Amino acid sequence: MLSLVLERKGELTLRDFPIEEKLGPTDVRIRMRVVGICGSDVHYYTHGYIGKFIVNAPMILGHEGAGEVIEIGAAVKSLKVGDLVCMEPGVPNPHSLEMKMGRYNLDPDIRFWATPPIHGCLRTEVIHPEAFTFKLPDGVSLAEGALVEPVAVGMMAATRAAIKPGDIALVLGAGPIGLVTA
Repeated sequence: MLSLVLERKGELTLRDFPIEEKLGPTDVRIRMRVVGICGSDVHYYTHGYIGKFIVNAPMILGHEGAGEVIEIGAAVKSLKVGDLVCMEPGVPNPHSLEMKMGRYNLDPDIRFWATPPIHGCLRTEVIHPEAFTFKLPDGVSLAEGALVEPVAVGMMAATRAAIKPGDIALVLGAGPIGLVTA
């Protein structure tokens, strides 16, 4: 499928990339329509790694996306073909302790789009679990849907810091998350 592939540090190609994904009973197939470029995508491009995550093989970038549901698994209840959706890019082990405690983002086995060796969503379509795919409300555009993930990160930071109107804060970095946090 047509994908934006980081071949290696400093080299991107837009090409057909073979990727095998099977639609499970609780999955949805999504035609990607809008995908943001995150600072992590730029970092992988310019440096070839982030911490212990090293690009050792061609990898599809992108994790901030929105699209249209084009197929649903047999057990999917909350979504239907034609729904416009955004996706949580991190999918935890559904049986992990962190998932059971409601802290799935801390699952050490989480599979996060565009984090080696997991391919991202800058491609024609993806298959994603229903539980981590969210219907966009009427009036919310696909571009706005693609911003849900970075907005959620900024909102969580402000919530955890218990920031309220009139407080003074320092935000380092003026990417999408930094701007939303500010």
